[in-house]
Amino acid sequence: MTLLISMLERPLDPGYAAAADKRRAEGLPASTGTRRPLLLVWLLLIGLVIGISTAALRDRDGARSEARAQLIQQIEDKQAEVDKSDRRARTLQREVDAATARLDPDLVGTRQAELDARRVASGLVAVQGPGLRITLDDAPGGGTSADGDPRTNVSNEGRVQSKDMQLITNGLWDAGAEAISINGQRLTSRTAIRFAGEAILVNFRPLTRPYTIEAIGDSGQMQTRFAESVAGSYLTGLESNYGIQTSLTTQDELHLPSAVNVSTREATVVPEGRTPPKVVPLEKETS
Repeated sequence: MTLLISMLERPLDPGYAAAADKRRAEGLPASTGTRRPLLLVWLLLIGLVIGISTAALRDRDGARSEARAQLIQQIEDKQAEVDKSDRRARTLQREVDAATARLDPDLVGTRQAELDARRVASGLVAVQGPGLRITLDDAPGGGTSADGDPRTNVSNEGRVQSKDMQLITNGLWDAGAEAISINGQRLTSRTAIRFAGEAILVNFRPLTRPYTIEAIGDSGQMQTRFAESVAGSYLTGLESNYGIQTSLTTQDELHLPSAVNVSTREATVVPEGRTPPKVVPLEKETS
């Protein structure tokens, strides 16, 4: 308690108190006054830091506001372009509708049917319907050497080759297939079936085993025509001669995707007043 009372009554250290009394006796101030200048310096520094921080925050807020305004302006400009394009598209559609209305209805129906058939044959649209499913997989073990086409000089006769796929798919086209896909890759008149290293490429995409070929068309007619063709005999020979696992089944409903990266190589503008040339079937030759 004595210590607490002493601290309350004399908070200043006795040494500091004696020094202050001595300075007073000499006519000097009790303190040297260094605390006040230091305090002013610290206050100035703190004020300077606060001022710089505030200015930086204001500049940042200003930059954000400017960037936000620019983004809003860009959005509004793009929206205006979209609106303009929409108006242009509607105008063109009205012109197309007006031109179509002036055409012979029978001619329009015929052309539309030809166009739809062309789109299916070109692989531009996904299709569904009955058809055939052929599955091929490598033989469990290696086969013996072969002398017949198209598997001559094949190092591993028990593996499915790209030429096997080419011959079978061409046989399906000849049997009446309207659309074909291999492992989900839609075939078109420009599709390439190649062998690269140990992988079979379709549309330049590697396939994995087993290989599933799906063909849409009249399943009964296709099955009969394919079985009677060279391709059908070839498919049977793959299993009997090389041990390649094969199966052929009819399907009530198949779903084939549209082709990827389909582009137009040639196009002709029909002069006004002239009838477009008749659409001819595509040559479905896969190589």
